Amino acid sequence: MCGITGILYFDTEKSVEPPLLNRMTDSLRHRGPDDRGIYIDKNIGLGFRRLSIIDLSPAGHQPMCNEDETIWIVFNGEIYNFQELRPTLEHKGYRFKSRTDTEVIIHAYEEWGTECLEKLDGMFAFAIWDTRKRELFLARDRFGIKPLHYYEKNGIFAFGSEIKAILHIPQVSRDMDYQALWNYFSFMQIPAPQTIYKDIRKFLPAQAMVIKSDGTKREWQYWDITIEEDYSKTEVQWAEELRELFEKAMARHLIADVPVGIFLSGGFDSSSVVAFASKVKQQPVKTFSVSFSSNNGFDESPYQRIVAEHYGTEHYEFHATPNILEAADLLINECDEPFAVSSAIPLYYISKLASEYVKVVLSGDGGDELFAGYNRRYRLAESLDKLDYLPKFAWHLAKSFSHASFPKGYNLTTFGRRLRRLTTWGIQTPDDRYFSIFTLFSTEQKEQLLHPDIIREIKMDYGDYYAKVLKEAPDKGLNRKLYLDAKTSLSDEMLTKSDRCTSMVGIEGRIPLLDKLFAEIAFKIPSKYKLDSNGGKKILKKAFSPRLPNEIINRKKAGFDVPLCKWLNRFDWDRLEMNDTTLSVRKDTLSRMIEVHRSAQKDLSSQLWMIIVYEMFLSKNIT
Repeated sequence: MCGITGILYFDTEKSVEPPLLNRMTDSLRHRGPDDRGIYIDKNIGLGFRRLSIIDLSPAGHQPMCNEDETIWIVFNGEIYNFQELRPTLEHKGYRFKSRTDTEVIIHAYEEWGTECLEKLDGMFAFAIWDTRKRELFLARDRFGIKPLHYYEKNGIFAFGSEIKAILHIPQVSRDMDYQALWNYFSFMQIPAPQTIYKDIRKFLPAQAMVIKSDGTKREWQYWDITIEEDYSKTEVQWAEELRELFEKAMARHLIADVPVGIFLSGGFDSSSVVAFASKVKQQPVKTFSVSFSSNNGFDESPYQRIVAEHYGTEHYEFHATPNILEAADLLINECDEPFAVSSAIPLYYISKLASEYVKVVLSGDGGDELFAGYNRRYRLAESLDKLDYLPKFAWHLAKSFSHASFPKGYNLTTFGRRLRRLTTWGIQTPDDRYFSIFTLFSTEQKEQLLHPDIIREIKMDYGDYYAKVLKEAPDKGLNRKLYLDAKTSLSDEMLTKSDRCTSMVGIEGRIPLLDKLFAEIAFKIPSKYKLDSNGGKKILKKAFSPRLPNEIINRKKAGFDVPLCKWLNRFDWDRLEMNDTTLSVRKDTLSRMIEVHRSAQKDLSSQLWMIIVYEMFLSKNIT
């Protein structure tokens, strides 16, 4: 985990000022508390904050350059195959002064240019300044594990691991992107490439860009998920291959010159990471978990302890009783925009606990998107597709009846709410229907929640990128849904959560289930081996179960949830500072929602949490 930033003026007569670059760089200190550095070459400046993981010596200092100082890099992440690439580059005559993967990227760029991306296996966001070509080359890893944001306006190109670095530039406006706000109230987060700020954008996963000093830009996607089901192997053969590949992936992900630990939720994926790490290391690993005081099924500590005892791990546990406002404040400070994925709360606290013992942590993220772990969602979507047996005109008539009989509002009866939703599903396309399953606020509800001035600015429900993903996805079936999840919520929600929560406390998070070779094989496995009548991850369970305790194999899937409803029932809403502007949510709608939630008519805790996070963001960031 490191922090990178930089600024390029298209006016070649303008020089980067060290005080500005220093402010941008030091705003990322939490991502890299061990070292810092800047590089300025007239109209270009690069900044870096280092978290030392491999080669802890001063030789790993960044910005790093090649021998003749014509190539400079700032890099955040890990290249897991750098030890394989290094001999190849040495054979071609390149000399190394460090043991870092950073230097491998430099020489790979010298040898293969921007096509070096095809050689790199890892998680990364980097920027390379080529002094000979006077151009900046930036790229983000294939799945979007590492973040990268940019600004391009007023004769400036600027970038940063986090938005806060870019906001130090005086010319950068804080005007809000209303489409991004609309999407936030759908998904709890803001999907790439948008951010909450109109002029700042996120790099997409596998996006690369070259910007010349005169402002000329070339951007492209250097990799994409390819789903090509291969029926040449049996289920047993696929399971054996997955087991072998994951063991190799674990060996790569455990490489570090500092202590490494594992987040253990007690679920199948994180328990599998512990199982394989214990075999690779052949010694006790450190595991970190969170527990809750709850009778609602949120406390997974019994399963966590089963795994810890089975593998003899050095186990640490945090008991979570968080302050809601404090938790929201932490997320806003780190994400720089509204991010209301409530499972980030316990993840932050166990990250903080882990930081006392290790500098690298592995997690089980990615398994659901690769192996159909969200089986309830997929089953529901499959069932709802049967609605298309009725003609659309019939559903339009039914919708007119239901909406006339049960006017919109949060105090609807359960029957009225379900009928309105069913008839809405009936007229939707299968894709819109699928997205609506995990949309927190419907279009109607957002129209009640947001000011009319904002509503008038909205052009579409999800945005241009979602339309592009839908166009590129497989035609139908489970693979279409897996592709959509991997291209959207995986990066925007799961990986953002992981990056931000670990970076808050200065540790590095690694995702072994998203190892390039392992993931590419996963997308070749026929969908019938992933999801069946017993649920998802069928092939993954067949591959990994021999190494897991029976209690973990047989338990039902449970997300990394928190007792949010219980916490919000005790929340004092008078403590929330509501803005008196058109940007604030409508207070009459909020009052109705609170009343419905407190009367137990419907659990609106996730929606209310989104409002708390958003309103706190407004009070801190929008003037």
